Amino acid sequence: MKLHIGGHQPHPDWKILDIEPRPEVDFVADANDLSQFADNSIAEIYASHVLEHFHYGLDDELAFTLAEWHRVLQPEGKLYVSVPNLEMLCWLYLHPELSGEGRYQIMRMMFGGQVNPYDVHRAGLDEAILSQYLRVVGFASYERVPSFDLFQDTSTMVFLSYPVSLNIVAYK
Repeated sequence: MKLHIGGHQPHPDWKILDIEPRPEVDFVADANDLSQFADNSIAEIYASHVLEHFHYGLDDELAFTLAEWHRVLQPEGKLYVSVPNLEMLCWLYLHPELSGEGRYQIMRMMFGGQVNPYDVHRAGLDEAILSQYLRVVGFASYERVPSFDLFQDTSTMVFLSYPVSLNIVAYK
């Protein structure tokens, strides 16, 4: 099975897991609790702009979530993960020609839209930080990619002609 965590776009090859029930959602659960899935039972996981919603400090939620994803992935399974790239967002925020409205948009990308309790970002990630988490929980390797070309979502978001997402394929 291929699991799309936080997905909105149905696809015949992917099952959707989300914290909120919707018609296209196959499994309703928090992304950090995949207890309904056995160890080594998922071939691939796709998660775009999900990880930043977990605390990096409190209860080590971010590491726990990645460890849970690693647990359910089959040997040599793949994790496609996209997060707001904190390094790029900081650089854009400090751009001397950025307007106040532009800074507000960058702030929303950093801290979430905060339109409901699930839309709050609790961690800022860049390649160095995310790769360290991936290593700590046991991923064998990873590669940075410009895009996944799997779904139309925030993984391809661009602001002022700059990509704001960090896209990583991690291998179990």
